[in-house]
Amino acid sequence: MKPALCFALVMAAALAAPHDAHAGPTYTLDKVEINGVKSVPADELRAGLKDQPGARVTTNDLLADQDALTKELEADHVVGGIKTSLRNKNNGHIDLIFDVDDQGVQQPKVTTVAPKLGTETFVGNKKLATDDLIAASGLQPGDELSDARIQAAQVAIGAAYKKAKIGVQ
Repeated sequence: MKPALCFALVMAAALAAPHDAHAGPTYTLDKVEINGVKSVPADELRAGLKDQPGARVTTNDLLADQDALTKELEADHVVGGIKTSLRNKNNGHIDLIFDVDDQGVQQPKVTTVAPKLGTETFVGNKKLATDDLIAASGLQPGDELSDARIQAAQVAIGAAYKKAKIGVQ
């Protein structure tokens, strides 16, 4: 299950700057702030953003940086939310501000599926019949295998050799 992150992008409606009709207005990014993050180093998160101070950016670039930050926090299993805002300096320059509601790291849930036994093969055995060893192991094709189950089968096979008064090598 992915950590639940909620996102809000708050941008000033009156950001006035020169613009290209296709890319939207462009701004000079003066500063990137990542506030409130406690579970991972903010400097590492900041370094992972595409746009760094001094870059000319559009709203789409800033949204991409928000998505990149979100993905990084999810990859680090940080639970919480992000509020993104801009500080408009009214001169074509902006600061990008991420306020992170860091609620800590949620360990990923790992689900494992136990391997299943296909067939049992005994190599080098000349003292006991293979059918006797299969019976002694207590395992059947399709049985789920765990370390404990395999160890129990090994002990049972050793006991079968002892019962037959054959030394285990």
